[in-house]
Amino acid sequence: MVRNEFTTLNFASSLAQEFTMHVQINIPKFIHLSDVDSTNNYIANMVRNGHIDSVTVVSADFQHDGRGQRATKWQSLIAQNALFSVYLQWKQFDSSNQFQISMITALAIAQTLEQLGLQKVKIKWPNDIYVADKKIAGILIENDMTGPIISSSILGIGLNVNQIQFDSNIRATSIKLESGQMQNVAHIIQLVTKNLIQTLEKFAQDEIDFHTLKSAYLQKLLGFEQKVWVIDTNTNREFKIKILDIAKTGHLLASDELNELKRFDIKDIAWKWDEE
Repeated sequence: MVRNEFTTLNFASSLAQEFTMHVQINIPKFIHLSDVDSTNNYIANMVRNGHIDSVTVVSADFQHDGRGQRATKWQSLIAQNALFSVYLQWKQFDSSNQFQISMITALAIAQTLEQLGLQKVKIKWPNDIYVADKKIAGILIENDMTGPIISSSILGIGLNVNQIQFDSNIRATSIKLESGQMQNVAHIIQLVTKNLIQTLEKFAQDEIDFHTLKSAYLQKLLGFEQKVWVIDTNTNREFKIKILDIAKTGHLLASDELNELKRFDIKDIAWKWDEE
């Protein structure tokens, strides 16, 4: 594990202030590593050792133990993709609102991809990012709790940038495959971070509320108001649901085949197209 650089990004001065409502934002510190088990783990170790006290972004050329949702592995070729984690400290952030962090992160990535000219960008519940029905990014959020309050979060992000070959059993794409152009990975990481912080700033200053945030999320939600095939993770039964809404807790609200309203947790169902 090699520590190659420690730099700061010159965001507008308004982004360097300390938010009074939810999150403490300073000018981000950027750390780049050649190799690490996972960037989430690296930041967690910094926290445990008292070596972190502000917004910090840790990226790596390669993660040999990168993790995704449901304890899956994130597969990536060396120095081809954006593998990074963002550390945020919160002020009085109630854990019942934690899905807002997921929505903000997913929307920031989606915004970045659209700024780069990509089309058909969607969020697959709860927070994977798809382009033209192929996965391009995943998010793993780990929160540090003090009672019912979230004191800090580590936002782990894997975004396919320049990789053009994937395992045959994976429906994946990358920015290069979609745009036809090589990208500067460091620039992509900075752009996602900038969009993330700007959205957090608006949220903290009450320029957007939960309902506005949810509306933006639903507009990007893959399969929203459509019928999709899912798999019951307990019984392996395949069935159709119609996605209707997202609860404040992050649960998916949908009607089943009998037109009954159901509430699903991430552990309850898997998407059938992920199993194909």
